[in-house]
Amino acid sequence: MSHHGIFLSLVLAISLAVLITPSLGQLNKNLKYYETLHAKDLSHRIEKRGAKHSNHPFNTIKEVEFKVLGRKFRLILHPHASVLHSNFRAYTVDGNGSESIVHMDRSNFFKGRVFGEMESHVNAHIDDGVMTASVVLPDETYHIEPSWRHLPHLSDKHMIAYRTSDIKFSWDDVAAVGGELGVPRTCGYIKEGLELEQDDDEDEENEDMYNMESDPTPETVWHADDVQESKQVRRKRQADQYEYTPTKTRCPLLLVADYRFFQEMGGSNTKTTINYLISLIDRVHKIYNDTIWQDRSDQEGFKGMGFVIKKIVVHSEPTRVRGGEAHYNMVREKWDVRNLLENTLKMVTLCI
Repeated sequence: MSHHGIFLSLVLAISLAVLITPSLGQLNKNLKYYETLHAKDLSHRIEKRGAKHSNHPFNTIKEVEFKVLGRKFRLILHPHASVLHSNFRAYTVDGNGSESIVHMDRSNFFKGRVFGEMESHVNAHIDDGVMTASVVLPDETYHIEPSWRHLPHLSDKHMIAYRTSDIKFSWDDVAAVGGELGVPRTCGYIKEGLELEQDDDEDEENEDMYNMESDPTPETVWHADDVQESKQVRRKRQADQYEYTPTKTRCPLLLVADYRFFQEMGGSNTKTTINYLISLIDRVHKIYNDTIWQDRSDQEGFKGMGFVIKKIVVHSEPTRVRGGEAHYNMVREKWDVRNLLENTLKMVTLCI
């Protein structure tokens, strides 16, 4: 995969994650309903610990219980950082561009399920009793994250919990689309292979025409057989053309947090910023990984495509620039999206 492809995937992933993450100070505008809970409301128990230290994911089983949003959750978790590359590295960068490595504790990342729910999935990060988690159930997805990004008057031990169904998307707001209803969530699409399907329709019409003959002659029978054989060959050719088995299913990512992101979403804390980025990509990876990719409805398609994070760079200071120079991390109130992306591509060294 090319570097541009990697960066584009990153932009798409972050954009999608932003859609499902309320903006700072706009919680009520982005959520229909939410609840808060404190770290002391979470009950932690170690259900299993191996006699010897091991990196096996099931060597330690952790159970977390809490009640929120009208239901009781009992999470069965084990350490798992599948979204991190085996050679994952994290760095902090100062205003002069000097990098310093940041050591991360992978044992704070968990994966698991909800007790009693066979079709459930949980991704979680727990640090000092505060949890960031995504709990996926068949009928709903629940999100838990630290509250300080949205409710600064609460302590840093508080969290907010909300459902995916309670998120207010911009395209659901009538006022945001000029008072018009029925605005599609996609820009549009084209149906690949439409001309081939039209050919099939014509063949079927021809076949029906021959079938309508009251007294078939040898010529019409021969033509009908020829049409049927041609139709079968075309269908086989189309099936062979669209069969695809992926050999590489993970796209490595370089994540870059500028100084503004470091301040607002990371609380001016490097590890908090890194953990937040990992949690975002974890959500997006789950969406991609569970999606069935297929070109045609009559094909089985494939799934299991996703991301791994290979490197994270966090800018702890604005980058110092000379007169006339531009840098994506320089002090600037507003950026044109295109210029920001172009400057990011120029300045970021993609070393993955």
